[in-house]
Amino acid sequence: MPFYSFSANYLKVVYGDYKTVVKETGEDIKEHPLKTGIYLSILSVVGYLWKNNPSERSFRVELLEHMNDLLLVGDLIRNPRSDSHMQRLMWCYNNGQMRRMNLGVCSFMWQDNFPEEVDLFEAQCKPIMVGWLEFKDRILDIGVAGRWLWLNEAMIDYDINSDEWPDESEKP
Repeated sequence: MPFYSFSANYLKVVYGDYKTVVKETGEDIKEHPLKTGIYLSILSVVGYLWKNNPSERSFRVELLEHMNDLLLVGDLIRNPRSDSHMQRLMWCYNNGQMRRMNLGVCSFMWQDNFPEEVDLFEAQCKPIMVGWLEFKDRILDIGVAGRWLWLNEAMIDYDINSDEWPDESEKP
């Protein structure tokens, strides 16, 4: 019997604690509605970003779709900026050097030195791996809210070759 009475008393104390927390939280909500609204807004935005954080698979699908769109455009009218960006991404993808860093609310696609399956000393040695100072130069794309920002930005006017049209400021 002592175990049951101990468990019952423990559960009563825990129930009382939670009841007090809920009561005080309700009072705080009534006393500080602006603060509550801000906290709930921040929590909602973080929850939305967490739920809609793009995956590595979505990046690869979007990369292949954009690459197909780019290949449908002739070489002479293809935007060289879009083409070079997509060529770099495809090179990293085909060589297995593309990695994803998931931060919960956003993701980074970045270029590693070696493919995952390489077991060379250089690939395993911590001091010569990609460091934090070098990491910013290795970022290929940033994924937020279900979109890959730089991938979509590179495809703006992908079918307009800026070298084909002379700049208006160069006219006499």
